Amino acid sequence: MILDLLQHYPDAYIVTDTKEADPVRMIKEFEILTDAAGRRDPALLERIIPQIYSRSMLAQINEIHPFSHVIYTLYESQDSDQQVVDFVKESGVDVSMPENRATRKFVKALKNSGARVYVHTINDVQQIQKLSRMGVDGFYTDFIAENDLTPVHR
Repeated sequence: MILDLLQHYPDAYIVTDTKEADPVRMIKEFEILTDAAGRRDPALLERIIPQIYSRSMLAQINEIHPFSHVIYTLYESQDSDQQVVDFVKESGVDVSMPENRATRKFVKALKNSGARVYVHTINDVQQIQKLSRMGVDGFYTDFIAENDLTPVHR
């Protein structure tokens, strides 16, 4: 069904959210996904963005397929801001984080390191605008549509 969606909507991207703590099961999930996409149309893998929960998970994912884009989500991470910035510099991953971790200094350091920065879960238009002015690139939301937002000038 995911691959059907990607084929039907060529501008759609899928961010995975496996929440699988067991590395063996997580690897199996990504193997199934990459095998299915490879059989149907390998180009679909360019629009699948794995979300990783630890720095070590990147190597595990890369053994299955070298995904073009990966998002390191920080809500379970104990990494310091500096560890995350260093990881971005060495790996090129993007970052998502809970709102309480999105400080102006941290967002700026991530952006300067080349990351796109996302914050979750934001359901308030004013908060999205505030974080956007800080440099945050995108938001996970439950119900706010792009049309609900006015352009923010940084």
